[in-house]
Amino acid sequence: MVIATPVVLAEDFGPVHYDPKSDQIIVTMIYDGTNPNHHFSFQWGRCHKLHDQLDGPAHKIIDVGILDDQGNDAVTKRYTKIVRVPLAGLSCRPATVTLWAPPNSSTGIDIP
Repeated sequence: MVIATPVVLAEDFGPVHYDPKSDQIIVTMIYDGTNPNHHFSFQWGRCHKLHDQLDGPAHKIIDVGILDDQGNDAVTKRYTKIVRVPLAGLSCRPATVTLWAPPNSSTGIDIP
């Protein structure tokens, strides 16, 4: 007898904040799987001008995909993991960064 375990892309975001000391976005990923050892990578989109500000630099918007190396892991338990998105060398600032994770979770944060 074979018992099918459902496979679902189930990722979501917990708290997200910008840490100015480390120049990183700190993200709590919430995901389902058979183990807690998922690793996350980043897929950076292009920088787009959002609008001009009267007394300051133009604000930008960037999309960042957070990809799970075990995105097709069977759903058996819910896990959380702190993920750090490094921003060193990012010249597109100030910016609103939109983080997204498959299948359709997203959240945004402003960075200086």
